[in-house]
Amino acid sequence: MTWYREIEALQEPFDLGLDNNQMAKVVFNIMAYKGPSTTFIEETVKLLVDAGVGTYNTNIFSTSSKDIPIGDGPYLSIIETGGTFPERTHNDTAAPAFQRPTAKLVVRAKTYAAARTMSRAAYNVLVAVRNTNVVP
Repeated sequence: MTWYREIEALQEPFDLGLDNNQMAKVVFNIMAYKGPSTTFIEETVKLLVDAGVGTYNTNIFSTSSKDIPIGDGPYLSIIETGGTFPERTHNDTAAPAFQRPTAKLVVRAKTYAAARTMSRAAYNVLVAVRNTNVVP
């Protein structure tokens, strides 16, 4: 179980054009402020699946190495992007209090409207996360 102080969107979902299969792409990036764990992507997937945004390994994928199906979509990929230096507390400068990992969420679909709709649903779920425990 990992405690999340919050998930912050680094920008609104935006149009990234077409991919090689002529599918529309809508993208946004997030940064989490959370307790230490090694399962950030799995935790993000759990939040999205539990909220009904999609189904893992059907239309939500957790890595860029997974082949995205060719079809109408929409398909959401979550890709870790490294993050930034963790925050420490005032009294404990040796151990990080909050990790700050980041991820890029890419939604692909045959139509821009479908990609935008799924992207906005994922965005709305993630930016609402505050003071929440997540079990992947």
